Amino acid sequence: MMKNKLSIGLNILLIVGMLVSLLLTYWHFTPSVSKFCTFGTALDCDIVNKSPYANLDGISYLLTIDFNFPLPLIDISEINFLFDLLTSNAFIGFLTFLLIFLLRTKFRNKTLGGITPEKNLKWTRRLLLLGLIYGAYLLFIQSYILQTYCLFCLILDTILLTSFIISMNLKK
Repeated sequence: MMKNKLSIGLNILLIVGMLVSLLLTYWHFTPSVSKFCTFGTALDCDIVNKSPYANLDGISYLLTIDFNFPLPLIDISEINFLFDLLTSNAFIGFLTFLLIFLLRTKFRNKTLGGITPEKNLKWTRRLLLLGLIYGAYLLFIQSYILQTYCLFCLILDTILLTSFIISMNLKK
């Protein structure tokens, strides 16, 4: 019975994570500034979500501009809209939550791209751990580089951490 409640709780968290990620994706591509998630200088989603770190190429920006490593600056976010969408952190978060949700529901008893039902929980844990690691990197950016936080990003970090803890308590 407890396993079922944990599993349902995890699925609910994954759905909430998808919705928050989609909201952040929408805000990322909205040209105007949204005051919905602005609570002074300490909490400002727009600063975080529209920063150069809001895409995968933010890693290059951090190393080249902020840490002065002699590397070429990679700016892949301006290639075209589809590429920008696929490399935005928020949309990658959505895809990750979606994949985990599909593994836990639709493909629980089926194979998905080589992920067998026996390896399903291991892959769920690995994806959540990867999300936690990347979330820690983004939290570092918010804390030490941007010096402001995105409330919805913090909510996603909490969802990732809670989901990972739940997954570690699930048995096959």
